[in-house]
Amino acid sequence: MARTSMNTISNFLASAIVGGWIMTMAVFAIQNIQPVSLKFLQFESIKVPIGVLLAFSLGIGFFMAAFIPAFLRKSKKSPRSRFPPPQPGLDEFDF
Repeated sequence: MARTSMNTISNFLASAIVGGWIMTMAVFAIQNIQPVSLKFLQFESIKVPIGVLLAFSLGIGFFMAAFIPAFLRKSKKSPRSRFPPPQPGLDEFDF
């Protein structure tokens, strides 16, 4: 029962965070409607409204946040399978 309530709480928090970001982006984009362009070194993008730029940036960020953990997960193999078993007598040194 406790696991179900934790999933519900985590789903609610994730939805609240995403919803908060979307509302903040919408308000910021409406208040700043002038077109902007991105400059990097000598390259410059076309002029687009800041709302469109924010929407693409936020969308790319959400997709990266969703997919990167899937690529960084470790395999479910036993952690001992990576190391050979200890051999007797290797910890004794003859000088």
